[in-house]
Amino acid sequence: MILRLLGSLIFLPFIFFYSYVLGPVLKVVLVPGGLALLFLILGPNAFIAHWKAAASASKPALLSDQEEVA
Repeated sequence: MILRLLGSLIFLPFIFFYSYVLGPVLKVVLVPGGLALLFLILGPNAFIAHWKAAASASKPALLSDQEEVA
């Protein structure tokens, strides 16, 4: 019982730190770095084409399109 309580007291601060501090910091660093790497690999024209395709695919569908499906 005491070992479980002690383990929780040690484990929970690390989970909190990763979830609320380290996770957002890593996102700020890794997402732009990954995009920069893709830019270097693909080149500017292909990168922009893929970026526009991804942006248009992530936009919500129009209401008329949803009514046709239903």
